[in-house]
This record gives sequence, structure tokens and C-alpha cells, in this order.
Amino acid sequence: MSEIWDLRQHTPASLWQQCADSLTAATASARHPFHLITVATMVAASGPDQRTVVLRSFDPAAGTISFHTDIRSSKVAQLAACPQVSLHWYDPAARVQLRISATAAVHHQDDLAVKAWTRSRATSRACYTAVKGPGAAVDAFPTAPSIPLDDDPRGLVHFAVVTCRFSAIEVLTLHAGGHQRVRVQLEDQPISWQILAP
Repeated sequence: MSEIWDLRQHTPASLWQQCADSLTAATASARHPFHLITVATMVAASGPDQRTVVLRSFDPAAGTISFHTDIRSSKVAQLAACPQVSLHWYDPAARVQLRISATAAVHHQDDLAVKAWTRSRATSRACYTAVKGPGAAVDAFPTAPSIPLDDDPRGLVHFAVVTCRFSAIEVLTLHAGGHQRVRVQLEDQPISWQILAP
């Protein structure tokens, strides 16, 4: 059962530690409510575009998270045009929302991407062997790609890691006795927050 977050029981530093502990746990467990992230990008002609991705890594010291994508995905072109993203998590049991504005960087065929590819499960790597890229028009629903052997490099050419660097995190908790919302500034020393109207 998720723990209810009461921001009145926190300092800025202890709240950031709770966020960091939750995001660290979410990278390791598909059952964690923060394992899936909604990522919003900008499309010049039509405005925001969003999708759900899997949280693959989190570095609290650097203030970065990462997820994997297909280099043929529309989000890659969107990030090239505008690297600013909005990240969103929600835990319905704890009734807590996290929001982060970040700057994204796409890593393709570099050391970071190759290391992430090597650590990925074969079932995940199979997605990148598809002939058609994500969002391409097709005549019928495709069958699932076959799972490659561990040393099969097919798909690596399409595999990319997106890292998102941030310096603040907004936390909203929902309570019958009054909602609580803060923006935690991670670059301040010591870490500070601004209490916001919910």
C-alpha cells in the first residue's frame, strides 16, 4: 500500500529525499506507481504531444532521469526542435503527483546508448528490430517481432536513450483536509521550496 505524503511533516531536503527514494525504487520495479512517466514534448504546428514511457534510470545527484526510445519515433524530431519536456507521475493510492520541467538530450550510438542496450532485456530489444518505425502507417496490425538472442545487435541502430536534466520538482498531494503543493528548488544550497496554492 502506498504511503500518504503529508508535506507538513517534511523539510525541503527530506521531501526531496522521499521523491528521490520513490524514483529510485521506480527504476527497479514495474509495480511501482512511478515506473511509468508521461512525457510531454512540443510540436511547432500543433502544440503539446504526450506519451507514456518507462523510467529506466534516475540519478538524484545529477538531477536526471532517462527513458528509451526508437530513433525513428516522432518524439526524437520534436526534441531536436525543442528539447524542453514536461515529466509527470501520479500515484493514485498515495494521491500524489510529481511534475518536472526538464531539458532532454538524445543519445544514439554513443557509449551511454550502447551500455543501456547491453543492460536491456532481449524482450525489450525486440521492439527496436521492427521494420517500420513507431507511428508509421501500416496495412494491418503487425505481429510481435521475434525475441533476439543476447548477442544479436539488430535493433541497436534504432535504439536511443533520452536523458532529462532538471533542477526543480513540483509535488502536489491531495488531502480531504486541504491539498498541499510545493516547488522544491534543488539547485539552492540548502535545498529550498516555495509553498504554492493547490
